Amino acid sequence: MSTFALLNYLKEQADQITEDWLNARANEPGSFYSCETSPDVERLLRKQHKQTVQLLISSLYQDESEFQEKLEDWAQTVAMSRVENRIAIHVVVEFLGKTRALFWRYVQRFIDDTNVDVDKNSIAEWSEMLHSGFDKMIVKFTEYYHAFNENRLSEHQALIKLLEIPLIKICDKVSVLPLIGVINSERGLSLLNDIPLKCSENKVESLIIDLSGVIQIEAAVAFQLTQLIQVLNLMGIESYLSGIRPEVARNAISFGENFHTITKISSVQEVIGKHSVVKV
Repeated sequence: MSTFALLNYLKEQADQITEDWLNARANEPGSFYSCETSPDVERLLRKQHKQTVQLLISSLYQDESEFQEKLEDWAQTVAMSRVENRIAIHVVVEFLGKTRALFWRYVQRFIDDTNVDVDKNSIAEWSEMLHSGFDKMIVKFTEYYHAFNENRLSEHQALIKLLEIPLIKICDKVSVLPLIGVINSERGLSLLNDIPLKCSENKVESLIIDLSGVIQIEAAVAFQLTQLIQVLNLMGIESYLSGIRPEVARNAISFGENFHTITKISSVQEVIGKHSVVKV
């Protein structure tokens, strides 16, 4: 009987619990949880906190399947929202903890202010059910947060990889691969794996690998570049190195005989001007 009365009380107080949680926020400029956040974020927080309160109430039900169903939906929704807004996981858990404390204060208020006779066993049972439910919420939230964050990171890495290896078409059948920065063995392996496929997809007949933006090449990478050009040659694609900087050229002395057999040009324009490379 007392559990049924508690459920009714919490349902009646659900909206006020959310308002109390919102009003307890501090003014932290730039924080997602600041009391001075944007109206759109305010609406989002209110909506999701109401969902959090309803989930906590359902943890007091005897029907575990209903709680689990709501838990999955809640965890996915909140985790995706926090990942999209780049909210650190420890910040989210901190504010979930504030909800736990606030919710239990309402349980305590029910015990103190109502005329329902509540025994110690009921209080212990409520405490166990609520804290168990809350722990499940945190575990499920962190699972989805990690999964969504890993997926987002993979998408970013794929985009960075795409931007790191731009294949620029400059005229019919001729493309330039401009490389910038330090070329390490990991990046060199990406070139070896990805460029032949890109050249095939774009029907490239001549490729100019422009190194004018490269400040350092490891010896292992020089070997990978040599392998790349050998693969391209087997595919019938003429390949050239251009724009080798003086500091790179000095290091290139030790790169091995195969590297020195690669056709090198001083600039991209030199290839463009050759009738044998660009058919007009």
